[in-house]
Order: sequence, then structure tokens, then C-alpha cells
Amino acid sequence: MNKLFLVAFVVITSIAAGQKKIKLELTFKYTKPYCGAGKASAAQQADSKKERPLPNQKFFVYQNNTCIDSLITNDSGNVVVKYYPGTYFLFEPWKHFKKTPDNSPITDFFGDCLAKEWIKPNYKVTISDGDLLMIYYEISASRCPNQLACLKVRHLPSQIKRK
Repeated sequence: MNKLFLVAFVVITSIAAGQKKIKLELTFKYTKPYCGAGKASAAQQADSKKERPLPNQKFFVYQNNTCIDSLITNDSGNVVVKYYPGTYFLFEPWKHFKKTPDNSPITDFFGDCLAKEWIKPNYKVTISDGDLLMIYYEISASRCPNQLACLKVRHLPSQIKRK
């Protein structure tokens, strides 16, 4: 058993020795939509297009369909990570834990639709020797509470069941 562990350790170490982890600072931002009932004023429209830092947001990091890490942004929406070159997918906690976006009962949502949402990453991060490519798809903070994906009763917040 010890020999097997030693061989596995040597193989993993020699593979890892060929690639070095790259230290990166990732910055997460989002736009907060106007969620009012009436038509947005010019100031409200401008405010809804303004990028804001995404503070204290947790993401689960996947590579090859396996969760390998988690990270939490700081108050400025930044996080420093060290990863090997490769492609990583980041998911919000509700997707990782197969829950609803706002922790409301799963019965408020279409189940087959939620299953499709759970497999959609929020970010794709590709790291190569000197380059970083971060592709943003969508995060929950960029949606109005009554316009969540898969919600059965849209635009009627008073009809959404809460715990």
C-alpha cells in the first residue's frame, strides 16, 4: 500500500513539475438592473449600466467536471488564485448545491429548467503561460428578484412563496 502511494506521489509530482502554477488576480464585476415597476429615468438607466464590484461572492471552481476549489471575492470583488494553465469553470453556490437562485422552495421553479441552469457556468477562465481569458456568462446579482431563471410565477413577487 505504501509503495502504491509513493508511486502515485512520484507520478503526480513529475506531472506537476512540468507545469507551474500561475498567480493571478481575478476581478469580478456586475451590472445591477433597474427593477422598478415604472419606466426608468435617465439616471436609473445610467445606474443600471454601471459596473460594480462583486463583493464577498463565493464560487466553486470546476475542471473536467470535478470541483477542485472554491474562492470568495473580497470587498472589492477581487481574489488572488494560483492555478495551473488550463480551463476552469466557476459556478455560484446555488448551482453547485443544486438549489434555487434565491433559496426559495424548489416547487416555485420548473425542475427540468433548473437542471439545465445548474450545469451552466457563471464564468469560464482559461489560463495559459502568460495570458488569462475570463468569459462572463451571467450571475444572479445581474437579475431582478422576480425574473430568476425557471421561475413559475414571473413578475409577481407577491405570489412567490418564501420560507
